[in-house]
Amino acid sequence: MAVVLELAIDFGATGNSQTYLAGGWAQPEPTFTWATGAESSLRIPTLPDTGADEYILTLDIVPFVSLPELTAQRVIVSVNDTVVGSSSLARPTLVGYRIPAELVRGSEVLTVVLQHPDAARPMDFATTEDDRPLAFSMAEARLYRLSATTGDWVWRLPPGTMMDWNGEQFGLPRRGDLTQQVVERTGLDFAQLAPHFESMGENCEFGLVQRRCGAEPLGLLRFSSTFMRALIRGLDTGFDGLGELEDIEPYLSGASPREYMIHEKKYGLDYHSFIYEGQRSIWLMREQEAARLKYLRREFVEELAEGEKIFVYKRNSAVTDAEVLPLLMALRRLGDNTLLWVVPAERNRPPGSVEVLMPGLLKGYIDRFAPEHDAYDFSFENWMKICANALALTRAAKA
Repeated sequence: MAVVLELAIDFGATGNSQTYLAGGWAQPEPTFTWATGAESSLRIPTLPDTGADEYILTLDIVPFVSLPELTAQRVIVSVNDTVVGSSSLARPTLVGYRIPAELVRGSEVLTVVLQHPDAARPMDFATTEDDRPLAFSMAEARLYRLSATTGDWVWRLPPGTMMDWNGEQFGLPRRGDLTQQVVERTGLDFAQLAPHFESMGENCEFGLVQRRCGAEPLGLLRFSSTFMRALIRGLDTGFDGLGELEDIEPYLSGASPREYMIHEKKYGLDYHSFIYEGQRSIWLMREQEAARLKYLRREFVEELAEGEKIFVYKRNSAVTDAEVLPLLMALRRLGDNTLLWVVPAERNRPPGSVEVLMPGLLKGYIDRFAPEHDAYDFSFENWMKICANALALTRAAKA
């Protein structure tokens, strides 16, 4: 699937948003513009007919909330009078919505309407004279064009293709123990399978799964956590500037012996060092982590360009399709990358199964994630089933 950035709208005071804004917006501020009232709209001139299969619209939003009274802002997105998605936003986030190509073809203008019924006045929640009905601030909107082919290859599995552990639709038998089954499905044992995947952060669970497999692949985000917006910003910039000494803050955490945790300020990375109190000075920790991050950044950028890894994203709290699409766009712009989004199992989607959502995007289902207080208590068997199924599907899709 080819991903092309068709249009980027900057909502800052010096940006280009005035060309596209219709009703329902406040005056631009230095880096964003407030959506006001019950509805805001954008008008985008006719796009060239390039044979796109669909489009993705992403929005960088900070909702106006005031706890405990106002906990979220709803947004309903329509394109040319057709609803393409909705979200409830409680924190700064990037969201994305799929737009069928037929909504764009033949249109003289692309009209995007954002309904936000929960807009509220700041003066009703705090001591301020601001009586504007605010819904959210918008920093940027992007419109991506998607087509099924890239060069000589086509993603060959349609959306909805499902692979459970029985693998009946692929004629894969289920014999022996888990290790034998994984080898039958992939030709790889656990230690060989694990390096085909790379964690995109949130916490260290998948990195520890790889360790249980007997694999220790290098990975920039293997034991890290960060917010989705910061992760996508890092992908967009190639994590430019990562590893500067002044951005690295080691600190001791946990029970004795306390471990050095690392906080990286530029991209908000927090991660384990697996080095404990008394083993290093804080100054040496900072210098070593600076060198380590710079090296891992170079490796990570090269892996993204090669497009051979399957990148894993999971979050213990709920994640919506709209939140995952901007991450997929960031990955696919950089290479022929596959994103595996792992969520709790659902009815008719048992633990270990993997589903094709769209070209380059797989959804895996697990019985449970490790609890927040004990990342070592993960569901190893089902992680192995998900990984084996995901690799088998990706191979079949790219065959």
